[in-house]
Amino acid sequence: ILNDLRITELMYNPLNGNNILYDNDDYEFVELRNIGTSTLELEGVRFINGIDFTFPAYSLAAGDYVVAVKNQAAFQSRYGTGIPIAGVYDSSLSNGGEQIILQLPAPFDAAVLRFDYIDTWYPATDGGGYSLVIVDPWANRSAWDDSDNWRQSSQVNGSPGTDD
Repeated sequence: ILNDLRITELMYNPLNGNNILYDNDDYEFVELRNIGTSTLELEGVRFINGIDFTFPAYSLAAGDYVVAVKNQAAFQSRYGTGIPIAGVYDSSLSNGGEQIILQLPAPFDAAVLRFDYIDTWYPATDGGGYSLVIVDPWANRSAWDDSDNWRQSSQVNGSPGTDD
């Protein structure tokens, strides 16, 4: 998990699109990808900062991705039902940027990833409908703190599941 699980996309300040059923935050998601060659068992892996989410029993095959979402109904209304969802998280990602910590299952305290994103990195990701996408998921984990290792998605509303 430490070597192969990576956060590859953040939709932290989504565009609402004038949908009266959902708030902007309801469309948030965090995409994680297995960049390794073996299946990862994610049960108990948890976000301890940024959002509140602990993975249920979930196997993530090599090369596959999964998302954690703020609101499953809102997410599926925008992206369809073909995207694998690990579950729904509590709280919301900060629209101004924040530290994200993804940690191994308890009782282990090691962080899989610990990084800050900042809303000024790419203005279109801050309410303009674009997500933050990591440039190189195989980079050293320290690269997640550097704006040069992120970019805005090429599609409005992000691009879960693509290497976009």
